[in-house]
Amino acid sequence: MSYWELCLRSDSFDHPHRAKRAVTLQQRIDELAPPGSPERGRVDAAVGWAGRGYWDDVVASAARGQAEQEVLAEQSVLVTDALRRAARGEVREDAREDLHAAELAAAVELLQGPRNAPLRLLLAHRVGAYVLTFLASFILNKALVWSGVLRFSMWGWLLWIPLLAAEAKLRQARRLGQQRVIARMQARHEEARDRAPSAG
Repeated sequence: MSYWELCLRSDSFDHPHRAKRAVTLQQRIDELAPPGSPERGRVDAAVGWAGRGYWDDVVASAARGQAEQEVLAEQSVLVTDALRRAARGEVREDAREDLHAAELAAAVELLQGPRNAPLRLLLAHRVGAYVLTFLASFILNKALVWSGVLRFSMWGWLLWIPLLAAEAKLRQARRLGQQRVIARMQARHEEARDRAPSAG
């Protein structure tokens, strides 16, 4: 199976014999790996990888990026609501092992304080912030080029730094929330394991 994967991934120009051998090996593997077996899962995964082209990779990458942006957009709305509740002094529920609640609590914790006030504002108006940042960066780059100061300007991209920093906070909160939930689950399992001998 491993050798077949090597042959399947070989370049047909650099290793023509190895690439041809993949066809014979696949026929043999089809006989040895019946449907529903763990080996069939590896076969299907390898075949799916080999059949993908560059355009498929671009489409898959774009889909992953869009999904990530949708998650961040939803998280920014929830974080904004949680920050408003925290500002009103409402008591937050203990996240415990709830991953979603733990990520939200971590985001509120990371975005507290006057230092993070601009980031909170950007997250509260995320769509508008994206539009204004794009327009401002485009106009700044064009103005620098048209004025003759620069032939080609990238300075406008610096205006994206605050928005990227706000989204980095959300990603950091997700990682922190996941780490806390894992730590709580490990602590619970260790506590149950320590109690087991005494109970016996």
